[in-house]
Amino acid sequence: MHVMLIHGQGRTPWSMRLLGYRLKRRGCLVHYFGYAAWAESFAHITDRFVRTVQRKVADYPYLVVSHSLGGLITRAALPRLRANPPRQLIMLAPPNRSPWLAKRLAPNRVYRLLTGDCGQKLADESFYQVLPVPQGPVTIIAGTRNALGLLSPLGGQANDTILTVDETRLAGIEVVQVAATHAFIMNSSQVAEIILSLTASLSLDRSVSF
Repeated sequence: MHVMLIHGQGRTPWSMRLLGYRLKRRGCLVHYFGYAAWAESFAHITDRFVRTVQRKVADYPYLVVSHSLGGLITRAALPRLRANPPRQLIMLAPPNRSPWLAKRLAPNRVYRLLTGDCGQKLADESFYQVLPVPQGPVTIIAGTRNALGLLSPLGGQANDTILTVDETRLAGIEVVQVAATHAFIMNSSQVAEIILSLTASLSLDRSVSF
């Protein structure tokens, strides 16, 4: 099974290397997609992601594992991948609704410089209203390890230091919770086992569509 890994905002493909190693060791064909949120628009990143998937997996069955903003890029790309959609979309700590923290940081000049167009979209409620909702098989994995403890601005809600569990939710999709922080959820051995279990059970039925 081909697996496309796409990292989150402010990270690089190297952040997904441990997960990629674990998947390769169990027989998966792993591909990485990288982007620079501070330098590229969301639309440009999405265009490149579509072309990369089409080039690297062609007509073979595949799944996508995304981290954080990578999940929104994948969602935006899905309508253009209808000819060969992913057999499964696995979203790690995805901001599927505008995060409280992004809204607070959006006006900050440093945040704007570091995150560009993507960072502003994360804070824009109207962006989520037009973002495609995946209709095919989706698994959401949310972290619950709050590294800041009582100092967290997210209060008593279950969170991964950056996002609350509720901010990862999509209607009708169960959220699997793991004890991991937002920045390092992809390094969780539990996450790797969940992905491998899904990979093993995937049908090669090409009728799946998003």
